[in-house]
Amino acid sequence: MPHAIEQASTSASCTPPARHRAWGQLALGIVTGAVLASLAWLTLPAAPTPDATAAPASLASAPASATEQLGGAATAALKPLASAVDVVVRRNDTLDSIFRRLQLSLEDLATIRSLPGIRQSLDFLKPGDVLRLSSLNGELTGFERRVSDTATLNVTRAPDGEFAAKLIENPLEVRIVPLHGRISSSLFKTLNDQGASDQVALQLAEVFRYDIDFAQELQPGDTFTIVLERVWRDGAYLRDGDILAAEFVNNGHTYRALRYTLPDGHREYYTPDGKSLRKAFLLAPVQFSRISSGFGLRWHPILNHMRAHKGIDYAAPVGTPIRAAGDGRVTFRGVQGGYGNVVMLAHSGGVETVYGHMSHFAPAMFVGKRVKQGDLIGYVGMTGLATGPHLHYEYRVGGVHRNPASIKTLPALPITPALRADFDAKARVLLASLDAAAQHAQVASAR
Repeated sequence: MPHAIEQASTSASCTPPARHRAWGQLALGIVTGAVLASLAWLTLPAAPTPDATAAPASLASAPASATEQLGGAATAALKPLASAVDVVVRRNDTLDSIFRRLQLSLEDLATIRSLPGIRQSLDFLKPGDVLRLSSLNGELTGFERRVSDTATLNVTRAPDGEFAAKLIENPLEVRIVPLHGRISSSLFKTLNDQGASDQVALQLAEVFRYDIDFAQELQPGDTFTIVLERVWRDGAYLRDGDILAAEFVNNGHTYRALRYTLPDGHREYYTPDGKSLRKAFLLAPVQFSRISSGFGLRWHPILNHMRAHKGIDYAAPVGTPIRAAGDGRVTFRGVQGGYGNVVMLAHSGGVETVYGHMSHFAPAMFVGKRVKQGDLIGYVGMTGLATGPHLHYEYRVGGVHRNPASIKTLPALPITPALRADFDAKARVLLASLDAAAQHAQVASAR
């Protein structure tokens, strides 16, 4: 036997090509087996199982937590897609155009429109309004918009596909805050520094518009104290409200105003002793303007000669609102010579006021129309003989021109005797608030 083995061994060693073929066959077999095994492994998961509902063995043997995680992932992948979008209404937007833009069903919109009592709240859109629309897989599920400071329209879709609408009340909270400031450069900046909006500055100028020309008479060092309403909704600041009481010290003169609500709901401002601040005519028909040319003789910039200037020119940007100086009736509205676009108003006592060089007229301004003091009648322009945008304002009595700046008019009627006791009681409260605000400001400034 050893000899045979040795002989075989010697035989193999004597034939190298045969030995190489044997090793090659062995290697090929190993590779082929590995490939077949891998192919079999890869095809196993796709092979049909006897029971299609049975879990794969790999999942059945996995820990419970791993099974739950895989199941959760599968559920999330199959969950319908939901979304909500806030749409800011643009100029000329309609609900139809918004629904088309978002590729939402117009049939759903028609169904919502047919719901009772909401058509006006639904369709009346203003630029800047915000609409919230919710959808599920492209199908509208909800619609929401604020229709007023205190109400929100809410439309929802039930699982059966029916829409329902309701108005949700959003109660407002009014807080009373004091403000005090000293004019440095402008009324707007001083109030802004106190955290108040520009609307408060306009309102303050309105309150004292009969006694102070804020465009001409405001002085650095003038001071004001205000008792102001601030409106909050759902715990968040919403806007500044009305001025309840105010004091303004202008060039050493102190003016005070208290708001009082009359039985018909109209609100007026009165002095502490019950005299109305409102007078028959405004000091100026344009707020926050400057006098570019006064009453009297002047060198005309276009005609190039001396000429009587029979009114006052208020320089202001094109488009600045022009208000009726007093209650009256429109006697002319149109184009007239050097006045350009002009409105003329007739008032009681033979008084007439003229407003020239307008860029355009207020809507529905026609001859014979009755206007109230402060009503919008047009906008500043430079039509007619004008070198720049301004309002030319005239005041005539019996056809004779008077200097508008020199006109002293009587105040409106004071508080009636029937309302006197109620006014006095409310005035005491407002005056106490005003005095407390002033004292608080003095203490704060002394620190």
